[in-house]
Amino acid sequence: MDFTKENTLAEIVNRNLNASNIFDNYRLNYSTEGKSRIGDACITQGLNTEVILSKLKKTENSGYNKLKISEWETGLLCDFIINNHHTYIRKNLPKLITISINLVKENKCDELIHEKLFQLKNEFEIHMQKEEKLIFPYIKRMKRKVNDMEKYETPPFGSVASPVKVMEKEHKNAYTELIIISKLMRIMITKNNNNASIRSLNEKFTEFISDFNFHIHLENNILFPKAIRLESKLKKQILKIKIKN
Repeated sequence: MDFTKENTLAEIVNRNLNASNIFDNYRLNYSTEGKSRIGDACITQGLNTEVILSKLKKTENSGYNKLKISEWETGLLCDFIINNHHTYIRKNLPKLITISINLVKENKCDELIHEKLFQLKNEFEIHMQKEEKLIFPYIKRMKRKVNDMEKYETPPFGSVASPVKVMEKEHKNAYTELIIISKLMRIMITKNNNNASIRSLNEKFTEFISDFNFHIHLENNILFPKAIRLESKLKKQILKIKIKN
């Protein structure tokens, strides 16, 4: 598949899942800025667009692309996000915090890194609870109602677009904090590259950001747009029934 500088970061990842690794390596934000065209994103990062497009071309035939995640139905996406990415955060963020605490005690880690990781842990948990208890269940109910035409009840938040907007804002804030931590981490690793604990923290954090980016891509660029379209379809069906009656 051939991409041009006009393709957005999100659509490129949707068509070539391997692009996520390339974008992570070059700090191209396809998660919270997925609507950006790759040409514009490369200019912002001081990258040669043609070089990035060439790298994408070399990865297009991987079996990984056969997953077709962008075509999954909304209920499956919700379950996948919870079972894979929410579980990952709950398991791995505490590990990052534990390593950072020990390094702070040894005066080898900027205390701000630990403070921000701890703050993110609390914010992530609240954020994930909103999705798991409120938004995702509503999205799954909508799918059932469209298929079976069950009685539709307007949710307390009015339209799914309202909480989606809040979630996207929180995603963007979390990304900003992760980038700040990443910069602090690079400074620390430059000064103490021979320390095994610091290298471990940096490796685990790099993996965490990669998982975060793909996680948020699934929500911002696939699940949430599908949910908004699904709600619109459902409301049109209900309106037609009301007109007939």
